Amino acid sequence: MLDIVHEHLDKVLSLYTQGSHFEDLKSAKEKYFSITGKLDEDKDEFESRMNCFNDWYIFDYRHNDGSKVIEDYIRTGELDVELSQSLLNVNHSLFEFSKINFRKQIVLNDILHDEKIVLVKSHPTISLMEGDVFTGRVIKYKGDYYLLRGVCILPQGVKSILKKQSKKIRKLNSFEEELQFLLKLECLKTKAMHYSHIDPSKIFIF
Repeated sequence: MLDIVHEHLDKVLSLYTQGSHFEDLKSAKEKYFSITGKLDEDKDEFESRMNCFNDWYIFDYRHNDGSKVIEDYIRTGELDVELSQSLLNVNHSLFEFSKINFRKQIVLNDILHDEKIVLVKSHPTISLMEGDVFTGRVIKYKGDYYLLRGVCILPQGVKSILKKQSKKIRKLNSFEEELQFLLKLECLKTKAMHYSHIDPSKIFIF
């Protein structure tokens, strides 16, 4: 099922990054990297950052008329209702890789929304270790949960700080506040990479 989801997301990127959409893509990149910080192409994490950008461009970037790329794609495509709803309700959050359970399933703690998420048993291996904290997106399709490609791993040493701030953001009950918080975490991660000699707890300040 994840292949089906990725197939559509790849199609979205193919359609909405060329032709008349190319200027939108340029504007989106400028906006995203002005918010989250620039990263050189030769850095190890550049590919994962581009995956994060792609997900943000698809699910969060708004055109001048206020519409999102994923909304346009669903309107003009021929997707079934269930997949359309799944793509419109992707869970963007701060997660912790909790463990692999007795059924060999990856268990995530959704720190921002205070929930436990168990990925589908057939889920591909993910490049994370137990205890890792990261921002990312989880999609629920046909009753199963899948982690999308855009993952930003955060420093282990600031986990308690992030959990405390997440509680504050959760109480606001605002999608916009959540998005600003998650993008700020990407920004602070970039800053921590540029200033690796500084303790991350001195950088992740809210």
